[in-house]
Amino acid sequence: MGISNPPKESKSPLIKSLIKYVIIGLLVGYFVSNNIISQPSVGIIKISGTIQDESGFFNVVTSDEVNHMLRYAESNNNIKAVVLDINSPGGLASSSEEIYMDVLRLRQKKPVVTSIGAIGASGAYYIAIATDHIYSSPTSIVGSVGVITSLPDPIEIDEKTLTSGPFKETGALNREWVYQSQQVAKSFQQAVINQRGNKLEMSNEELQSARIYIGTVALEKGLIDDIGSVSEAINKAAELAKLKNYQVININQQLNITKNSDVFFVNKTEVIEKTNTAPVNYYLYLEVD
Repeated sequence: MGISNPPKESKSPLIKSLIKYVIIGLLVGYFVSNNIISQPSVGIIKISGTIQDESGFFNVVTSDEVNHMLRYAESNNNIKAVVLDINSPGGLASSSEEIYMDVLRLRQKKPVVTSIGAIGASGAYYIAIATDHIYSSPTSIVGSVGVITSLPDPIEIDEKTLTSGPFKETGALNREWVYQSQQVAKSFQQAVINQRGNKLEMSNEELQSARIYIGTVALEKGLIDDIGSVSEAINKAAELAKLKNYQVININQQLNITKNSDVFFVNKTEVIEKTNTAPVNYYLYLEVD
């Protein structure tokens, strides 16, 4: 009498148990990967309105706020790339320069891409050139590479005020302030030349004229790299960071910096305060009176 093999049905409970544990393991792995292990992210930083320091009487976005967001993006290991969503006519020269330098520092560690909305002019454009790639819409306002400054008021005779030197109150002769404002403008222009390099398709004279251009012309002039939206800027940032699966986060919202403004064009009288002290330099595209 031959020995018969056990029926195959006797293995089915073991197989069923193995299948059940494999499914549970896959579900647990999926839950862990999506809820415990953070996904790589592209961070969005919105720079909207006039750029000013903390004490500015007309400030809309401050350099402290923007630099706080940039430092957060730099230190957060889950953020692999950053998009600057710019909609600004510029602002205080020193504040714009401070943001520019912090963007350059961030760019050494992570890709940074700019998307210009309605306007990215003057100090806002200064910030944009620090990034790896610049997009704008076809009708965006771009450029205005220059500086605007007000000279000190004439000194009024005041017998109650004593100064230790002839320029203690004004700082310098008017012609010296004019020279210094020219040097500030040259610093801006040189930064554009350094960052845009061979992409620029304009003479130094045209650059120094501080003209503005719509996006399509800015592309021809080499001031930007592409015509596109914020979505395309996000895709480009992810591409530069070699990301395939990622999430997009709004850094303004995460840090509760959610001020928005429709003030993109600023009247000269609202910006340049009359003062007897040293003049303040602005990288700002002004509304024509």
